[in-house]
Amino acid sequence: MRSATIAFCVAYLTIATFHNCFCNGKSNTICNETEKQALLKFKQHLKDHSNQLSSWAGEDCCQWAGVVCNNLIGHVHKICLRNLHPFRVDQTEAEYEAYLSHKLGGTINPSLLDLKYLRHLDLSCNDFEGIPIPSFIGSIGRLRYLNLSQAGFSGTIPHQLGNLTTMRYLGLGGTTTNFNVLQLHGDNLQWLSGLLSLQHLDMLRVDLSKALDWLQVINALPSLTELHMSSCELKYVSPSFNINFTSLAILDLSYNKFESSVGGFLV
Repeated sequence: MRSATIAFCVAYLTIATFHNCFCNGKSNTICNETEKQALLKFKQHLKDHSNQLSSWAGEDCCQWAGVVCNNLIGHVHKICLRNLHPFRVDQTEAEYEAYLSHKLGGTINPSLLDLKYLRHLDLSCNDFEGIPIPSFIGSIGRLRYLNLSQAGFSGTIPHQLGNLTTMRYLGLGGTTTNFNVLQLHGDNLQWLSGLLSLQHLDMLRVDLSKALDWLQVINALPSLTELHMSSCELKYVSPSFNINFTSLAILDLSYNKFESSVGGFLV
């Protein structure tokens, strides 16, 4: 096995990002009318107190902030609405005010299913105030990048996300604004088994205390290079389990509650 780097980092912002959002919405194509209407329905169900999505008007949605269209096929393939002023425990009052004024909330409308070519969805560092992750996201079949980290979702991670078989980046890390509450939880991780192209998995602060299969599932992901499972309430690692993390380069298992030494299975 290639030596894995154990990254004992608490601050969420130290986690490497797969892409950089907020995306530039400029492109050379004209928006598809069906996709434009889908985006407008999506916007209607968002809470946007600072009117960040004011550009979401007019005929050409390919020019809207955070929307990127493919120049070849002319369809929406990225929505990048990451809050560029994320919450940090050490931030100043001015930084906290910037976070509050730039965060989006509300609900996620199923109109996103009409974006048949959507490959990239980033809603991270916003505040959806404890709503569940919508299970219909697992039906956006072309998604390769999904980042919902630090976005205020709660409840059980929907197993339908396992239908996104072309996924390369999956961010589900929990909210940092309350260290006493694990916002998301998973009773098992079998739904991850079909994500054979997955390279980056962030489950920071997701409660996995009941997911006794976590190591077996993770071990079977052949493309995984980066894994963040800090503060996940993990407890048990079988000393006899045969680990094959051949592709893993970055591993963070800090701040868990292992009942035995973790180091043995990393050798």
